[in-house]
Amino acid sequence: MFRVFSDSCLSLEDMDTVLCPNLQERPHVLGPGTDFFTEDGEPVRPQPGMETLQKVFSGSALDLNAMNSGDEEPTSPLGQSSSPTGRNIPVSTILNQLTTETEREKLRTAKSKIIVLVIGDATYISSHMVSKLLDIGYTVRLTLSDTSKPQIMEMFYNRETANRLSIIQVDMTNSGALRDVIRGCRYVIHCGCPNSAFSNKEKGQTKGGPGKSALSYHTEAVQALFDGVQLSGKSTVKRVILTGAATSVTSDTVPESGSYDETCWSTAAQTDKDSVPYAKLVFEKEARRISLMLGVELIVLLPSVMLGPSRTEEMGEANTLLQTLAKGSRLFPFCPDLYWNFVDVNDVAEAFVRSLETPLTEVKDRRIIISGECLGLPQLCSIIKLKYPHLHPPTYKASRLFTLLLSGVLSSSVNIKFLWRSLGVKKVLDNSCARQSLQMRFTPIEDTVVACIDRMIRAEALPPPPPAAVVEAERKRNKIVAIVSVTVGVVAVVTLVAKRVSQK
Repeated sequence: MFRVFSDSCLSLEDMDTVLCPNLQERPHVLGPGTDFFTEDGEPVRPQPGMETLQKVFSGSALDLNAMNSGDEEPTSPLGQSSSPTGRNIPVSTILNQLTTETEREKLRTAKSKIIVLVIGDATYISSHMVSKLLDIGYTVRLTLSDTSKPQIMEMFYNRETANRLSIIQVDMTNSGALRDVIRGCRYVIHCGCPNSAFSNKEKGQTKGGPGKSALSYHTEAVQALFDGVQLSGKSTVKRVILTGAATSVTSDTVPESGSYDETCWSTAAQTDKDSVPYAKLVFEKEARRISLMLGVELIVLLPSVMLGPSRTEEMGEANTLLQTLAKGSRLFPFCPDLYWNFVDVNDVAEAFVRSLETPLTEVKDRRIIISGECLGLPQLCSIIKLKYPHLHPPTYKASRLFTLLLSGVLSSSVNIKFLWRSLGVKKVLDNSCARQSLQMRFTPIEDTVVACIDRMIRAEALPPPPPAAVVEAERKRNKIVAIVSVTVGVVAVVTLVAKRVSQK
């Protein structure tokens, strides 16, 4: 009960990823599934009927065509239906459709010759990004430090576009290895450094080994990236797009406009207190310095806290928080008064794809904030409660003093200094540059929350809604309990009054 409260007091500024294999949906060939069949086993895609199956097994392909031809309605030479209910499609419309399809095919063929390199082990965002790039028609190279994960191979190589994708095992801090994969690429997208690659003293993690701090790893990664660009021949690389962090623009001082934009720089991140946000800030500044020195086009996207279903076993830490809030208890309906800027992970991937060919002159200060809405945790819980009444997220806001006292007692991993400066503070990010330069239309966070909770319910990580009969029975039971409670209260009051009257 209290774990929900303590976990919601943790910071999302690091934007770490966690492994959740049970939330990964895979295609189902037979039986219920999300890709080919519904939960009731009904086929989603058109399936052959019994008559067609009999034709297939009883005759040849010619017999099947002949038998099918008798079932079709006669058509005119222009392909227009001769039935009285059919619509007459103008010839010009048909020609325009053919021309449009031809132009689209030419565009896809042209884009298939353009190679986009995606660097990063953060498959939560890179999987969405690679999928969008392939759908548009680009040829993609994806670098991972570990290519032995079978879920990555299943996700990409089962696609029809697998011939335009290559997955290479590369250390992102090795400039020589990056040189080989960068050669021939027109665009380079860096998804950032995974937190699992370095030690994080604040969270007690030492996966990166002794002496491998967040700052040193980010510095090595950005230097290796541009060294690889220079060694491969920078004339082939048209643009480099980096993944920064929205924490690079926020600080303790609120701007006069009331929101943070691309001209703001963080002054709150420090080496000893906020190692990961500070490392990401240095990562961006070092990239800007080296790109200006080499003359390479650079755009830095600054996404806020990402929400949304994952395509791999990795998911954002915010999704874990959402699942924790949804598991709340009605006995303790309180959560801290913390505000976060959320954005749909699909919108972040879309922003990266759109920034490939956006003119550099339209991007103010070569930075773009990618953020949807700024919501407090009680507002987030209210969305869950409204859409899923059977869940019991904490919808009431806890006071500042109560949060500081309780969080310090419940968990030692809670940063009291972070809570002190963040409780009740709403730091709104200005996404006007993304809307104007990239023509972005952000997904409402309410829709993103619904998509996440639906995925968790299908994966049995959260309880499903009860049947209508159970809901009706519970409603009647609550009504009876309320009537009995009111009756008992009235009887008690009448008895007390009668007793006092008799005493007088």
